[in-house]
Amino acid sequence: MAPHASSPAPDSLKEKAAGRIASPTKALSEDEKRLNELGYRQEYRRVMTPFQQWAYTFSYTAPLGFITGYYGYMYSYGGPVSIFWGFLATTLGTLCMAFAMSEVISAFPTLGSVYYWVAQLVPKKHAAVISWFVGWIYLLGSFCGTALNEYLLAQLLGVVILLATGGAQGGGYKLSNFEVVGVTAALFVLHFFVSIVKTKWLGHLSSIGAWFQILSIIVIVIILLVISPRHQSAKFVFTHFVHAPGQGIKSAALVVLLGLPYAQSILTGFEVGSHVVEEVKTAAMAGPRAMIRSVYVTAGTEFILLVVMTFCIQYPQNLLDDKTATGGGDVTAGSQIFYDCFEAKYQKGVLGACIFTSLAAGSLFFGNITNVTLTARMAYAMARDKALPGHRYLAMLTKVERIPVIATVVTVVGSFLCTLPSLGSSVAFTAITAMSTITAYGPYTVVLICRHAFNNDFKPGPFSLGRWGIWIGGWGAFWGTLMSLLFCLPPSYPVTGSSFNYAAVSLLGCMLVGAIYWVSVGRKNFYGPRRTIDEQMTHNHV
Repeated sequence: MAPHASSPAPDSLKEKAAGRIASPTKALSEDEKRLNELGYRQEYRRVMTPFQQWAYTFSYTAPLGFITGYYGYMYSYGGPVSIFWGFLATTLGTLCMAFAMSEVISAFPTLGSVYYWVAQLVPKKHAAVISWFVGWIYLLGSFCGTALNEYLLAQLLGVVILLATGGAQGGGYKLSNFEVVGVTAALFVLHFFVSIVKTKWLGHLSSIGAWFQILSIIVIVIILLVISPRHQSAKFVFTHFVHAPGQGIKSAALVVLLGLPYAQSILTGFEVGSHVVEEVKTAAMAGPRAMIRSVYVTAGTEFILLVVMTFCIQYPQNLLDDKTATGGGDVTAGSQIFYDCFEAKYQKGVLGACIFTSLAAGSLFFGNITNVTLTARMAYAMARDKALPGHRYLAMLTKVERIPVIATVVTVVGSFLCTLPSLGSSVAFTAITAMSTITAYGPYTVVLICRHAFNNDFKPGPFSLGRWGIWIGGWGAFWGTLMSLLFCLPPSYPVTGSSFNYAAVSLLGCMLVGAIYWVSVGRKNFYGPRRTIDEQMTHNHV
């Protein structure tokens, strides 16, 4: 029997609701149709181009900033041999993860990233609890990662101030921990205002950031090669092993393995373009392309910079020595390479080191714009699904530009709080920074496992790996698991209170807090990602 005229059929009702939500006057675009099929109405404005989405991801990786800030850590655990071969292995593992996850974003081009994907890939009876915990861990990791990036930026600015005022051996001014945290707070305030600009301008800033990263690296690479009075031999660059003093590690293989996470940490974030996928056109293909390109372009530029910096080391002993212009320490090793090159050539190393370190700081500045915005959008996506406390406020968007300002405020404040442990304990802050990578690669791994273990009827989007998917995804899952485990190992032996790696403890503590919240509140409000189309349809029908 035909349905009553006043009670339209469900399919017709859904089509009308979707049409009203998207546009009453024009046909839906393919992006909007797919978003409606996934259960969401179009809320963000699709004004980002595919290039801007890739630039958003690439700018986040801040290759110059992280290479400069992390070179000392990588050098300490294995030296050039670890830097060269370890980075190649890390790039291969990361590419496998990126290719495998690109299949998933192509099938589900919507906000929420790993949190949303897991909910679509696991059996429905487990979707709510698994997706909530993955989202909770990933969001906490995003807060920690944002804190790490801002704090590292403040440290590099401290190196510039130290050099510009005379250097560590010439009475230069060294920022205290309290002052570094103060600079970090000021940077967070600045990044808050930059991150709530119009989406169109955010795309432009991302493009500027990406070009800044590339051009800065080109300038530094060329100048270093030209001015360096001497270059290290190929044997040194490809085979020299460094066993940093004080680690207490007898096994050379373990030293190299402990160095891999630092290489991995500078390749984290290749999926951040998914956090703005609802703001980009041709999302089902632009998302995968941005993810894959971000890995090979980032890895390529970082690899070139690492190799050139290693070839241009003038005095290897200076990199781990505290009796140098930069004062020693893992964060300053990259700046010390710059200083030594200019000092050996012109007997004036301060200016060149300050300029190059400032470029590295600029790299991190653009990267942190992306960091703040992606974390805020992750918080918005979970709040939209009632997965967070205060979800009514976190899910609010500005009327005109559709920007999650409240979620951005929470992101900035929460991330800044993560930097406060550095005031009393460098070990505590190290645990938080290590957790930022664990909480990224752990969820990545869960996504890949769920993709191939639970979902035999997975329907790929425009981007598909075909029969190679299981092999590429399998290696990606193995690599993600390995990196998560390595980040939990103690960095030195014997293990004491000051050398213990508190990352695992921090992670377990966050999971415990999450479990308490889930049992007491979360399971009553959260049933998995919401279908706002269905909710709007029901509201209109009533």
